[in-house]
Amino acid sequence: MNRSRFVTAFAATLLLAACSSDGNGATDESFGSGQPAETASTTSASAPVSVESTTAATTPPLGTAAAVPNTTEAAPEPLPEPSVTLFEIGSFDQPVDVAARPGFGELYVVEQPGRVVAVTDLATTVVLDISDLTDANGEQGLLGLAFHPAADLVYVHYSDADGNTVVAEVAIDPATGVFERDSLREVLTVDQPYSNHNGGQLAFGPDQLLYIGLGDGGSGGDPERHALDLTSRLGKILRIDPIAADGEPFTVPADNPFVDDPAADPTIWAYGLRNPWRFSFDPPTGDLWIGDVGQGEFEEINHSVAADRRNAAKGVNYGWSAFEGFERFNDDQPADGAAAPLFVYDHADGRCSVTGGTVARGDTAADLAGWYVFGDYCSGQIWALDPTAPPSDPRVIEIARLDTLVAIAAGPERELYVVSNGGTVARLTGS
Repeated sequence: MNRSRFVTAFAATLLLAACSSDGNGATDESFGSGQPAETASTTSASAPVSVESTTAATTPPLGTAAAVPNTTEAAPEPLPEPSVTLFEIGSFDQPVDVAARPGFGELYVVEQPGRVVAVTDLATTVVLDISDLTDANGEQGLLGLAFHPAADLVYVHYSDADGNTVVAEVAIDPATGVFERDSLREVLTVDQPYSNHNGGQLAFGPDQLLYIGLGDGGSGGDPERHALDLTSRLGKILRIDPIAADGEPFTVPADNPFVDDPAADPTIWAYGLRNPWRFSFDPPTGDLWIGDVGQGEFEEINHSVAADRRNAAKGVNYGWSAFEGFERFNDDQPADGAAAPLFVYDHADGRCSVTGGTVARGDTAADLAGWYVFGDYCSGQIWALDPTAPPSDPRVIEIARLDTLVAIAAGPERELYVVSNGGTVARLTGS
């Protein structure tokens, strides 16, 4: 969802177009770019660097020279080209996301005006309505939802009546599965200086802790320089234990990267982000994938590798607003130490705003397994990125299209769903 260029025509005509990899879905050699193959000089703070690598496992910093890894290991085999189609499961009121409750079969659709709808093969049921607490006003509203992996609790990310961000907890009746609206408890609030760039993503990591995505506060160009400011929660991914304890609404994990820094907010996990509208963890690896919405020219995908399925992106600086993509942006912001994106694309051909997705792991589209699936809000293009390709030579294939694309997320069996803010939710299946 483009935080500064949001399209308000929610009722726009939808286009569902399935593309196979032997037609329009073929790799587009002119589309986007990976990390530059040449490393930069250690004195060049404005030039991005990369390394020649056989995997997407490292994210070298911008503005510093990167060591070349051992290249004697055999390159991984490229993934087979996917061929998929879209199967529409229903139409909803300005949907922005879908989520699955661990151990249960329902799919939950998040509607921006403030409702959560449970979807089964037989019926749809509104299980939570907080429309009295929020409004679908441009980039505001109910924006995200995540289920606790080990407790009968669900968390929502919404804009309150003043436009500020609220993360709240709602209890789930363990016997009936009913969301208990009267139990709603505010966990964390963040003041928003402008109406856009609110983030919206919630996700529990492999560590069973809650990760919260927040944009840089809005307007354009990071005017208040929040993204690289470690005293601000804006332009960040936060990490907390959201369950109340010792009279506090949440707990800051002791291993957060800035917990011992008196000059930093201890909830911060990663920073230097413009608007991480959608991000996800890959369960088998613990890797974190982030789609960060760009300013006026470039959209980017960031990939952070986990160690032993933990600590992906810990303390990472993703560079905004010193950089937009690989290019220098605000010269007054420090360039050193910023991690390079894995993949960047421009705004040609109607593209405008990246919608981050997830790595496919389900069985409904078997040849999509292992690909990272993402898209663009304005063009509606949905792509698959092969993580086995070297960062300097990315392999990206268009697989489908869906207008006003705002989310790509996994269902109860890790099957992938794509969401149009215009109303459509569809499942990616094998063609």
